[in-house]
Amino acid sequence: MIDHTLSQHDVKRVLKVKIKVGELTNAEPDALAMAFEAYSKDTLCEGAELIVERVPLLGCCRDCHYEFNVKLMYFLCPNCKSTNIEVVQGEELLLESLEVE
Repeated sequence: MIDHTLSQHDVKRVLKVKIKVGELTNAEPDALAMAFEAYSKDTLCEGAELIVERVPLLGCCRDCHYEFNVKLMYFLCPNCKSTNIEVVQGEELLLESLEVE
């Protein structure tokens, strides 16, 4: 995804890469940093700072429409005790922004 974005612009080098990582992805920041370091070697991204923004798991009850933070993968509405829960956020794994030169 970074290569595609960079190919559309005249970029000398990448200074910062910011990604959003949802809690439900189970992607660990340290593992992402190691993968980014390996990916960026000998590319425009080499030496760039990787910023990982964690996105908490948020659910919404389909019955009473109450939004809440899901704790410990416990998908039960704290308001009405329904198990009819929709994941609103927390599944993201996306490139948020690039700072380039």
